Amino acid sequence: MCACEEDFARQYLPHQLNHGTELHTQNVISVTIGFQKEICNICRGLPEKAHPKAPLYGRTSKIYRYYWREIAFMTIPRFSKWTEEQGYPDWLKALTEQQNVYDAIEREVVDELKEVHERSPKYVYHEESAEQILIKNKIETIKFDGTYKKVGNGIKILDGETLCSPEEFVAHYFERLEYKVLFTESIPFHAMFGILLWLLIQESSDPNLQMCGFGDRVAFEAKEKGKTITTLLPTDFGTSGYALRRADAIEQYFTKFPKSKDELLWTFDYWIEPSANLRQYLWAHRPEDVAKAREIVSILPLKITLKILRYLLGDYWRRYCGWPDLLIYRQDEFFFVEVKSSNDRLSEDQKNWIQGNHTELFLPFKIAKIHKKAVIE
Repeated sequence: MCACEEDFARQYLPHQLNHGTELHTQNVISVTIGFQKEICNICRGLPEKAHPKAPLYGRTSKIYRYYWREIAFMTIPRFSKWTEEQGYPDWLKALTEQQNVYDAIEREVVDELKEVHERSPKYVYHEESAEQILIKNKIETIKFDGTYKKVGNGIKILDGETLCSPEEFVAHYFERLEYKVLFTESIPFHAMFGILLWLLIQESSDPNLQMCGFGDRVAFEAKEKGKTITTLLPTDFGTSGYALRRADAIEQYFTKFPKSKDELLWTFDYWIEPSANLRQYLWAHRPEDVAKAREIVSILPLKITLKILRYLLGDYWRRYCGWPDLLIYRQDEFFFVEVKSSNDRLSEDQKNWIQGNHTELFLPFKIAKIHKKAVIE
């Protein structure tokens, strides 16, 4: 750690000074040397190197992803000062009760950093545009014309005499072509992952297995106070390091995997209950998402389901977002569709999924773009 950060670290993060964590394995490493002079680029007179975080829910903007260190270094002292004025002995203890105050201060910091970035950017955003992604990965775009109407904070599109969402508009088009349509997005794939892989992930012979506690997701969604849920998880769960460390166990697991669609569906149903706590951890606990996951398993060829599971196992936290809106199918044909309205752009998660699909999954995939032909009041 660079000596320029020592004062901040000792005042606000003393609990983190004696250990570090490897990103790809989550192994905890003892820190024995501590702070040293002129380690960081700024102290060495070099340009600051960007280390953007992966796009996560609520943290997809480039300011949050690129300026995450600056956001923390500005927010924590301000929140700490506020907690002292309120009589709290420690800002970390206050955080459990005053998360809304911390979030409000953080939003102020983000607004300040946006202005600073516009005047004098510290980081240059080097990310491919949606157009570049689509061209490079040879993605077919299906173009539609739509009549738009603003409804609340969203938009609806006129399909005949019916107002519907962009996804419904595209679904109706394919249904008229005698396809069936399943609305998917990402969460049903998490449910499928949790149900079909819980026995591997929570295998008792894994030396890295430990008990993990978290808040009840159902109670949280109901805005109620819930109990603590516990489940077994490897310390490196969801990382690329997990897949490497457990490569032999993963191969052995799949040799015993169901060999037919009927057997796989029976196994799916049988494992819904024992996978419940793991799925709560993955936010894949809702019955409707489990039902959609089962439909996905019933629609896709067995080898495709296996490919998806292996893909997610390879680097779960970097691959679990950005899945397409629709699964279109009939008889032995299927493909995925991402729906975009006129001003809607691909998110970083979606770009990541498209590139991962192009290099590893090879699932048939299209973009449906609905251009704004007219607007009604």
